[in-house]
Amino acid sequence: MQVEVFAGEHGETLLFAGDFTAMPRIGETISRDAGGYFEYYDVTDVWYREDGQSGKFNACVSVKLND
Repeated sequence: MQVEVFAGEHGETLLFAGDFTAMPRIGETISRDAGGYFEYYDVTDVWYREDGQSGKFNACVSVKLND
């Protein structure tokens, strides 16, 4: 499943889009390979947004970097 990962409380900045086996849930931690080390993010919000052109719904999550 393709999921768009956003930073910020209201999903202001797209960080990356990734393939997940299941939709991440609020409170879970996801990781991303950042070139030799991993960045860990806490999921703070989950939603689906409609692509205005195709009418397709995209899975989205907001995250906070976990230092």
